[in-house]
Amino acid sequence: MALLSEHVENFLHYIALERRFSVRTVNTYRKSLSKLLEKMPSEATIQDFTAEKIRTFVWDARKKEKLAVTSIDLHIACFKSFGHYLVRSHILDSNPAETVPMPKRPKRLVSFLSQKDLAEEKFPEIENPTLPLVRARVLLELIYGSGLRISECQCLIWSRLDLANRKVRVLGKGNKERIVPITHDLVHWLNTYKLKLAEEQRIVQQNAPVFLNAHGEAHDVRTLRRDIHDLLQSIGWEGKASPHVLRHTFATHLLENGADLMSVKEMLGHSSLATTQVYTHISAERLKEAFKKTHPRA
Repeated sequence: MALLSEHVENFLHYIALERRFSVRTVNTYRKSLSKLLEKMPSEATIQDFTAEKIRTFVWDARKKEKLAVTSIDLHIACFKSFGHYLVRSHILDSNPAETVPMPKRPKRLVSFLSQKDLAEEKFPEIENPTLPLVRARVLLELIYGSGLRISECQCLIWSRLDLANRKVRVLGKGNKERIVPITHDLVHWLNTYKLKLAEEQRIVQQNAPVFLNAHGEAHDVRTLRRDIHDLLQSIGWEGKASPHVLRHTFATHLLENGADLMSVKEMLGHSSLATTQVYTHISAERLKEAFKKTHPRA
C-alpha cells in the first residue's frame, strides 16, 4: 500500500499541472499537508487520513499553537481539497475532511479610503516625476481604477492592455481571464511611464511585463507594495497603506455610486458572490453610523 506522503505528492503534482493552480497556492497546500504528515507516523498510509486525525490537528493548531482562524481555514480547505482528490481518484470512498467544520471567523469590516481621500486634488501634477513615482501612479490606477490584485499587476504584460478601447485582459486566480475597463488616467500615466522607461533605455515589448526592473525582469511584489505604501502615505492616509486596501476601496466606491453586486464581482474576479457581499456590509455599517450620528431619535 502506498504511503500517505506519496498520495500527497501525487495530489500536489495534479493541482500544479492539471488544475494549473498558482505556485503560491501549491506551496500553501504543500505546507499544510507537510504539517499534517508531521503529526503522523513516518510510515503513515491512506488509512491514517481520517476525520479524527484532522480534528486533532485543528484542535492543536487552535489551542496549542494559537493559530489565527484564517490560517486554520486554509489548512482545512487544503485537507478538504486533498480528500476530494482522493475520492475522485477512487482511492477513498468518502472524503474524511468533509465532516470537519470550518471555524467561525469573527466579523470585521475591511479598511478602505473615502472618495474624499482619493480626490484629484490629493494628486497634483509633478514636474519631471521619478520612475518609481510614475510606476506608483500606474499601480494606483490599475488597483483603485480597475480593481486588480497586486499579483495580477505584477504578472501583467503590455499585450493585455488595450489603451485605444480602454480595457485590460487580466489573468487572475486559477488562470481565469477577465476583461476590465481602465481609466483615462491610466492611459495618461502608462504613456508617461513608457517615456520614463525609454529614458532609462528599457525597451517596452508587447510580451514583456509592464513592471520591469533594470535587469529586464518583473519587479517583485514587495517593490510594488512599497510603491503603493509610499504613495498613500504621501497623500496623508494614516490607515493601512496596502494594495488590498485600495482594492477594497475600488469595490466600495463602485457600490456606493450605484454599481450592482454582480458587476463588481466580475470586475474583482471573485469566483463566489458571497466573497463580494462583504462590501454590502461595509455600506450598511456606514449608513448605521450616519443614522446614529444624525437622527434625533437614534
